[in-house]
Formats: sequence, structure tokens, C-alpha cells
Amino acid sequence: MIVSLRNFDWLLFLVVSLFLVISFFFVWSASSEAYAYKQLIWIGIGVGVFSGLLMFDYFSVGKISYIFYFIILLCLFLVLFFGKTVYGAQRWLMVGPISIQPSEIMKIALVLTLSRCFMDKRSVSSGFSGIVFPLVLTLLPMALIIKQPDLGTGLILLPIFFAIMFVAGTRIKYIFVLIAFGLASIPLLWFFMLKGYQKARIVSFLWPDTVSSWGEGYHRIQSLIAVGSGGSFGSGWGSGIQSQLNFLPQGHTDFIFSVIAEEWGFYRGCAILCLYVVFLACSIGIAIKTRDAYGRLIVAGFTAMFASQILINVAMTIGLAPITGLTLPFISYGGSSLISSFIALSFMFNVRMRSRSRIALANEEFYE
Repeated sequence: MIVSLRNFDWLLFLVVSLFLVISFFFVWSASSEAYAYKQLIWIGIGVGVFSGLLMFDYFSVGKISYIFYFIILLCLFLVLFFGKTVYGAQRWLMVGPISIQPSEIMKIALVLTLSRCFMDKRSVSSGFSGIVFPLVLTLLPMALIIKQPDLGTGLILLPIFFAIMFVAGTRIKYIFVLIAFGLASIPLLWFFMLKGYQKARIVSFLWPDTVSSWGEGYHRIQSLIAVGSGGSFGSGWGSGIQSQLNFLPQGHTDFIFSVIAEEWGFYRGCAILCLYVVFLACSIGIAIKTRDAYGRLIVAGFTAMFASQILINVAMTIGLAPITGLTLPFISYGGSSLISSFIALSFMFNVRMRSRSRIALANEEFYE
């Protein structure tokens, strides 16, 4: 494996650096100076993890992807029995004074494991039976995550699965069969998996006039007020009424884009969205340019992860999607989500910086 710093994607690195600067100031504005400096510590740890992982060949990590997957899957089981509960959700495992959210790490493990699965051409060419095992690998952690409950993170696993399956060359008709199966299973999800407050959020989104109490749509209402009150140029950093007077719940995590829209306004909010477009375009460019099939699948999975998370988070803050507990990548406060984003970014850079002159030999070694 040849590593070249000339292949380092400086544009992508610059965009992420801008996100981190924005994150520091708006976490400060939405919460407190203390949270901002905690975020700075997490950013430092994330950069360290990012830099450290660049030293490893992503193929060598891929060889232990199944082990990594099952360790995180075990952690998801442990969360259901020993997890820390915050705001009614049991999502965190305590390791000394540090809380870890295994569902965030599972997104990384799933991308690496599914990419390893679809590297075997037999899983693609053997028809529908060839995608049963990857589907089980996706649905099992998805069910455990939704049980926590964490509907948003659980649903993120589906775009990852479909993106990797599509890039691997699976026939389109099988993808449509799975989509039809998913739509048909929505009643089962509604009656047996979703909590009462999750159903209320979906109902308040689809039929806001039928909400029985104002509290069921509170998050959505306050977010729309914050976004609308920002106008074209915003009220100024640290001067947003909704965020500063704590009308907006979880302004430093799930609803940080609402804080940005209120204090920076429409135009600068759109500028941040444009930066995300550049971020995703660079990610897609890495997938297209790489000569290695495994690397292409990894980047496709992580690009789908980032794209769906950005889309859902922004859509829910402006009233175009139901409220879910998804953070905005590289901007929202949170250790587990930030570290997992840096790990995903490191793998993308890893693929970008490495090239293979003898891909056939490398793939043969991969399965030894």
C-alpha cells in the first residue's frame, strides 16, 4: 500500500475545520462557555483519533471488521440492561467517568462490515439470497438501537445499507423489493417498536392540527420560531431570543442549526448548507476516483451516513421532517457523535491517500 501526502484532500479538511470553528462558537452561544470548552476537548480528541487512524491501512482494519461489529453489537445488548438513561432514553454505557454511545460507533462498524460482505462478488451475483446476510447484519443493530429508543440513529443504518449495496452492483430490482418490504413493515414498527412520544412527534408533523396538547409539538414549534425570527441576517451571535432564553430545547445538540439560523440568519445558514454540499461532493469524488473496490464501498457508506444525517437534522429543524435525536455532523455538541464522525472522516482520507498498483493481489490477501 502506497501512502502519499500529495493525495491529502485539503479542501475537505478546510471545510471540516470551518465546521469545527462554527461548532465552538454556537455550542457556546446555545449552552455555556463550559460546554464550548468541553467541545474543544472533544475536538482535540477527535483530531488525535483522526490522525492516528491515518497511520493504519484501511485494509488491515477491514480484516477485523466482523470482530469489531460483534463487539459493538454486544455493547448494544448491554445498553438495554445496564445503560445510562438521559431524558427517558437508555443509550449510554458508563466506562468510569466517560459515557459512550455504542449506537454511534455501530454506524462505523456497519460500514466496514457491509463493505467486507459485498467485497465477495458471490454475494452480489447469487441473487436475492446473497443480500440476506448483509440485511440481517443491518436489521439486528437497527432493532436494538430503536429499542433504546433512538429512532433517528436506527434509521440511519438503512441508507448506509442501500448505498453500499447499490455501489457494490446489486440489481436494482432487488433494491426495490427491499424498499417495498420496508414500507410494508411500517405498521409493525408503529405498533411494536415506537414509543408513545415518538408516535406523537410523527402525528404532530403529519397532522399538526390534530395534536391533542401543545407540548407534543413543542420542539417543532420552538425550532420554527427560532428559524423564522432570524430573518435574512440574524439577530447576532449570542443574541437569539429562543436560544438565550432557553425556549429551544437541546439547542447545543439536536437543534443547533435552529440557533445558527436565528443568530446568523438565512444567508449565512445557507452558506453552511453550501459547505455541506462541498463536503459531500468531495466525499463522492473520493469514491469515484479510488481504484480499490473495498475503499469505494467504505466511502460510499460513510457518505450516505453523513448525507442522511445532515438532511434529516436540517429538515427537522425547519419543519420538513419529524423530530429525531440526530446531531448535525461536526457542529452539534457531543463526544460520541463527534468522535464517530472523525473516525468516518479518517477512513475517507485513508482511502484518498492510498493507492494500489496491484489490486488483484491485494484483494486476494484481504481474504487470507
